[in-house]
Parts: sequence; C-alpha cells; structure tokens
Amino acid sequence: MISTDLIIQNAHIITVSARGEIANGCIAIKDEIIIDIFEGENKDYHSETVIDANGKLVIPGFVDCHTHLVHAGSRANELQYRLQGMSYQEIQQKGGGIHASVRDTRAAAVEELYQQSLERAKLCIKHGTTTAEIKSGYGLEPATEKKMLEVIHRINDESDLETVATFLGPHVYPQDREPEAYLDWLLHEGLELAKEQAEFVDIYCDVGAYSYADTEKFLKAAKAKGISLKIHSGQFEALGATGLAADLSVVSADHLDHVTEAEFDAMLRAGTVPVFLPGCSYYLKTAYPDARPYLDAGMPVALATDYNPGTCPSLSIPMMMSLAVMHMGFTPDEALTAVTLNAAKALKQDHLIGSLEKGKQADILICEIGELDDIIAMFGVNAVSTVVKKGLLI
Repeated sequence: MISTDLIIQNAHIITVSARGEIANGCIAIKDEIIIDIFEGENKDYHSETVIDANGKLVIPGFVDCHTHLVHAGSRANELQYRLQGMSYQEIQQKGGGIHASVRDTRAAAVEELYQQSLERAKLCIKHGTTTAEIKSGYGLEPATEKKMLEVIHRINDESDLETVATFLGPHVYPQDREPEAYLDWLLHEGLELAKEQAEFVDIYCDVGAYSYADTEKFLKAAKAKGISLKIHSGQFEALGATGLAADLSVVSADHLDHVTEAEFDAMLRAGTVPVFLPGCSYYLKTAYPDARPYLDAGMPVALATDYNPGTCPSLSIPMMMSLAVMHMGFTPDEALTAVTLNAAKALKQDHLIGSLEKGKQADILICEIGELDDIIAMFGVNAVSTVVKKGLLI
C-alpha cells in the first residue's frame, strides 16, 4: 500500500470542482497535497492517521478574500451611534470610523498589534477560514503602513492562517496631512512599498473616500509597476470606478452595492471577480445587493466577511453564506463556491486552493453536519469540527 500522511474516509465530500459530490468518499494526503480523492472503500493507501468522518460533510477550507484583520483597538462603541440612526459618514465625521482605527493602530507597538491580530487569526481558523487576504490601510502614513504589512506576513509565518497581503494605503485621506502630499507619497514610495511587501494594491473609491480622478491615477500607476489591482467601489454610490477598474483589469471589485449597467458590462467583459460583502449590509442595516444577475451571467462571484472593527466585526464565513442565500439570491452550492474556489480566484490562488482535487493543497474542513443546507440553516452556529491546513490537523 502507498504510505500517506493523512486519510479522511467515509466522508460526504463536496469537491467544488467538476467532480461534484462524492457520497462516500476518501481523501489521501501526503506532503501537504491531496494525492487522491475517490469514492468507496480505501484499498490502496496507508497512514498512521486516519479520520473516519462517519458520513459528515467534508468541504474545502474557506478563503476569506477581503478582510481588515490587522488593526489595534475596538469600535464596538459605534454600535450605539448606529442604533441612534447615524450613518457611516456621520460616525466618521464625529471622529469615529476608519480614523479611530488609524489612531489606535498608529499608537500600538508592533508586538501589541501582532498579538491582537493573532487572536483574530485564531478565530478565523476556528470558523473554517484557512486562507485570508488582509489589507493595510489603518496607518495612512509610511511607518504604520509598513508595520501592518510586517504583521500580516508574521501571521502567515507564525500562525496556522495563511495570509495574502494587500496594500490599502489609499483607504481614506489622513487627517494630519494634505491630500495632495499623501497622494504623492502613495504614487511613489507607497507603491514601492506595495511592490516589495504585498501581492495586491487596493483603493477605496466612494463618498468620503477617494475620488474617481485620484482612483484612476493610483490604479494606473500601480498597473504600470506591474502590481495586481483590487478596488473597494460602489458601497454607497456608483461613482464609475467599478467600470474604470474593470477596464484596467483589476482582479476583483469588492462591495458592489451600487453598480451601473455599463459597469456590470465592463466587469463581465474583463472577467473581474465580483466580491460581495453581506456582513456590511447586515451590520449597517442597508439593503443587500442582488447577486443573481452576476451569477446568471456566469461571473465567478465571491463572498467575503470584510472583517473590520467598524462595519463588519465578524470573522464567520458560514454566517456570510447564510446571509447571501437568504438575502442576495445565492443557492447554497453557489455560496459554497463563492467562499472557496471563486474567493481563491479573487486572490489568484485558485490553482492551489479552493477545491478538493488531486494536486491541490490539502486545506480541508470536516463539519459536524451532514449536508450543505445545514450550514445555511444553522445561521450563527459554527459547524466546523476539524480543520486540516496543508495536510496537518489543527
């Protein structure tokens, strides 16, 4: 028999691949990789570690393709403002919002920032997230932006959570520097930092954030340096940046609560990954965007938490799946694909993660339940019982 590191057997497997579902399946893992996945009894592989799934659901590890996990402090106090009817922009004008997180993150020593962020990374793993994109953007000045990126990489190196770093220097304009001077830094030293320390750059184009003109400057400058692009756009208003970003070949456009027909068509032509963030709609008490047109058009639609301390302080991908099915037009299967394979596409990692196939990284979840519908129905419940990351039991 062939020696392996881990065998998972008697599993109800949803592969999120052309293979589909395997009612009574087995997965053989060696050297961090799935070396075989098949239906029926295992007769070919041996391992000292064998997990009997007892018919429970086995799925790929979740990929959270949009988070702001690295920050210091809490903004739970903003809940009271929100319950009083204050808008996102009004809270920011009051001194809260992103600027509150900027103050806390600037003030935190690097070790303090790491320890706070590490606790969140552990929560990600507990809820089944095995890979997370993490953005900078709570620095808005060189030293803290660099500090954030260093912490993102340290989480990748020293925890069980695999991370993908995104430079979001243009989150909002800083309060202590002239916009023109900060934009100049972004276009030069900031992009050099991004090229050295991040896989992507991102910019927030919306009311109270960056204008269309500044967004165009930044994305074109980043593209000229060969850096992969992302964008926050259309959360509060459609300013045209979603279409601009698609024309510039961004990998993903995220939020998309407000998108014009022309922008939709541009995304479809470009193959942009639309990333929806239903936790924001839930926590901000705003209307959920309708994802059905994107799904029907065959776009590789993704979902993410948008974990951040102010507008979605949740790290639960299963909760996002439930919200998407109940409020945004997803089927359960589409929601699972959106938080695995399509989320991996939003990170240019779908060749490696996001589905259970021979040759792919062994990031696997064993759940307490037997059917995918249970994840959707049991909203607010963590049904993940066992996490396998790169073939290792966590």
